[in-house]
Amino acid sequence: MASLARFSRALNPAARIRLSPSWAARRTFATPANNEAANQASRGIAAEALAQKTGHAPTLATAPKGKNKPSKIGKTPTSNAVKVLYGLLGTTALGFTYYVGRPYEDEEGVRDAEKHADENFLAGFIRRAQERYHSTRDSMSNPIWDKLLPDPLPAPYQQPYTLVINLDNTLIHSTWDKDHGWRVAKRPGAEYFLAYLFQHYEIVIFTTQNSDTAMRILEKLDPYQYAPYRLYKESTRYIDGKHVKDLSHLNRDLSKVIIMDSNPDAYSLQPENSIAMKPWMGDPNDTELVAMIPFLETLALTEVEDVRGPLAKFRGTNIPVEFAKWEEDLKEQMRLQWEEEQKSKKGKGGFGMFRVGGQQAEQPPVPIFEAQRQQFQEHFKRTHKAVEEEAAENLKKQKELEEKIKQMRVSVWDILTKGGPDPAALAALTNPEATEAEAEASPAPASSA
Repeated sequence: MASLARFSRALNPAARIRLSPSWAARRTFATPANNEAANQASRGIAAEALAQKTGHAPTLATAPKGKNKPSKIGKTPTSNAVKVLYGLLGTTALGFTYYVGRPYEDEEGVRDAEKHADENFLAGFIRRAQERYHSTRDSMSNPIWDKLLPDPLPAPYQQPYTLVINLDNTLIHSTWDKDHGWRVAKRPGAEYFLAYLFQHYEIVIFTTQNSDTAMRILEKLDPYQYAPYRLYKESTRYIDGKHVKDLSHLNRDLSKVIIMDSNPDAYSLQPENSIAMKPWMGDPNDTELVAMIPFLETLALTEVEDVRGPLAKFRGTNIPVEFAKWEEDLKEQMRLQWEEEQKSKKGKGGFGMFRVGGQQAEQPPVPIFEAQRQQFQEHFKRTHKAVEEEAAENLKKQKELEEKIKQMRVSVWDILTKGGPDPAALAALTNPEATEAEAEASPAPASSA
């Protein structure tokens, strides 16, 4: 059998060579050793063919020579105007440096010299420059007025408590889209909240918006001016890149001031006076604002000496819910105490649960502020409609007056040539009732016979 295999290989010489798969692959795909030389030869043949076709021998790129050689860029001489400008800038810098570090004047300078008598000139110069820098920075970060509100009115015209409430995400919510632009939504119950608490508080709306933007919103939100004072971005303090509402500038006793805000940074200087509100993002079913009324009303009715005490008691909780529980617990304690008193009276032979004279059974007492709250609610129902009607009439008259003034267009030429509008006509526009009264009081001219 083996001899037969050797005989078949002798007849087929190709079968004598057997290559392993790895060797076959290496032989098939291996790169020739002289590949770089072949590439150079190919490039040489291509260059010769191009030279024969164009008639020019191939040349190498060289740098331009002679006239075509680029010249070196030299320094441009400084003109006299530039030198003068540099001199002015340097003089201004030196003058400003001396100005910020100059000695204080008048009595302030005398006191400063006495306070720092052992200080050399350079140290005093640097100290005064730093003091002026910090003073300027503080003046730019502080409100534009030291007293943001006027002095309180005399009693009984001044409400004893002040309620500062935020605008954005507390009373309103603003949104923007490319189809409608800016749109403002009013929080449910915002008008009722302002109108009702106007009976107990001096209301101040304090916003971080610019006045030119916020004023137009407040005209729609509070047309009857239940919040007589409005403070804007110009009245905030700028601290560490944040706008802070400093209540110490309100010109009010801080023991009687409450701030309601949805931004903790706004009341960071006086957190003990704050009621933290959840940001309102446009939910039409929100009731948190109206639910705050019983708590705020009770603070005013009970005439607390310092509002910061009750605020600390309920801080960090859901105030409407926790206050309702506290009120129910108080009623329960009063009821139990009343029952104990009734039992003691009954044991002494009294009439027990019945009044003298056969009247109906007595009822457990209620907190005095609850009875007062009911009285204020009834008073609000009676007077609120009349107040709104009167305010609406005043707004109507104001708009009519504005329209009449617009119709009386007076140009600069009319003022120069005709002397402007007639003062009597302006008086008739601004106060028509007084004009009518004067006309009635003046005697009628005598008729000629």
